[in-house]
Amino acid sequence: MPIRRRNPRKKIILAGIQGLVIGVVGVLLFGFILNLANDKKVEVAKEEDTTPAGAQAQGEKVEVAADGVLSFHVKQYGMFSSKDSAISFMATQPSLEKAGIVQVENQFFVWSDLFLNDVPTPQSESLPSFNKTVHVSTSGCENPKVKKLVNILQEDNISKNFFESIAKKEDYPDDLMTIVQAVSAISDVSSVMRLHVFTHYAEQNTCVKLSF
Repeated sequence: MPIRRRNPRKKIILAGIQGLVIGVVGVLLFGFILNLANDKKVEVAKEEDTTPAGAQAQGEKVEVAADGVLSFHVKQYGMFSSKDSAISFMATQPSLEKAGIVQVENQFFVWSDLFLNDVPTPQSESLPSFNKTVHVSTSGCENPKVKKLVNILQEDNISKNFFESIAKKEDYPDDLMTIVQAVSAISDVSSVMRLHVFTHYAEQNTCVKLSF
């Protein structure tokens, strides 16, 4: 019986071809997996990019100023137990025709001006008065328009033109310009206008707290 000789050279060639095929398949498979992973990343990125801006901002709280305590200076002419008593007192004093009445708890104060800094000392005055520092807090106010209104009263040169120049009037109380128009008929002096605008909104919003 004839003996067949095995050809080792042929086996080496076949083994080389098999290794080459396996290597090529492995590279192709690796490339396919890598591309698949990249495609998934692109899809995730697209989903994130198409998220509405409002949804991204959801949960972020925009804080409005005036949560802290603001200080003003006033010229006080009297303190009364009722508003009627304060009105009666002002009626007998022509020099107080531009003054205002401010309620703090159960007391009513007659003030003529609301200053940012120290009250100027006049050369002569017919009625006795004294200066007082007032602290105003709006931390209990939920309406951001009230807070912004109190904040803007910290500006130096309050006037009708100043309020008319406000760019975003919708950020302030809806009747602000009506009140400013009425106050400007009394006086356009900054301290007087500041007093009456403040008095109106302090009376309308009990969340505005005053302390001395």
